[in-house]
Amino acid sequence: MTLAESRADLTLAAAIRVLAPLLPLLLREGVTFQRLAVALKQALLEEAPAVLLDSGIRVSDSSVSTLTGIHRKDVREWRSVGRPRPQAKTFGAVMNAFTRWSTDPDYCDARGRPRVLERRSGARSFEALASSVSNDVRPRTVLQELLRLGVAELVPGASEDAEDRVRLRVDAFVPPEGTPEMLQLLSDNVSDHLAAAVQNVLGATPPMLEQSIYADNLRPQSVELMRALVRKTWQAAFPEIVRKATALREDDSGQEGADQRMRIGMYFYYEPDRNA
Repeated sequence: MTLAESRADLTLAAAIRVLAPLLPLLLREGVTFQRLAVALKQALLEEAPAVLLDSGIRVSDSSVSTLTGIHRKDVREWRSVGRPRPQAKTFGAVMNAFTRWSTDPDYCDARGRPRVLERRSGARSFEALASSVSNDVRPRTVLQELLRLGVAELVPGASEDAEDRVRLRVDAFVPPEGTPEMLQLLSDNVSDHLAAAVQNVLGATPPMLEQSIYADNLRPQSVELMRALVRKTWQAAFPEIVRKATALREDDSGQEGADQRMRIGMYFYYEPDRNA
């Protein structure tokens, strides 16, 4: 076995292990091997040009076919059709609106709780909030999504002439189980986490922050204690991180070189040890 084959085998084995937690979800939702294979072929074709350019190789049907192992006819058909349109930004705007509303002092009371906002009037209205987090999605659309997900609710005005106000109903943005938004969170959060780890394998400088703590031989009550500690730690750090990120975004917006994005997260997972 050559070195290249050995590295390819090791990489494939690692990829299959990463994919393993997704397999029950795929099977439960009716995703067959044929559908998965078609989608994987499409994903390889979409990624191939960037890999070729990064390696200094001209992008052509032949080079894409050689890199991916996909027949030139399929490559030519894909290149003639073009790439898919970018996804809509509605969900990101909704999440950003919720995050700012629940952490920004301008939209919270003296005890740090989200204020009930006027829908349209004033510098601290809901429309002002929604406009501050997105220029691409209208405030009305953001509100409709928050209402649909049950994250916010309308509060009637004090009189017939007074406008409605908007109130948050939950402390954390967790879409209902099984909704498309849950799958969106899965793809956004896990893909960026995985991207950080992949960049480290490829030798990113400086390395991405991607670490974890592992322990076994624990009783269920010990796991529960750690779950509570991790959640408390994240809740304490979350508002400060959001405030700093929001301030930097507002300062950098429109500036030359402001083309970077980031995602910061934390996770906690437990299960019975199958090897115990």
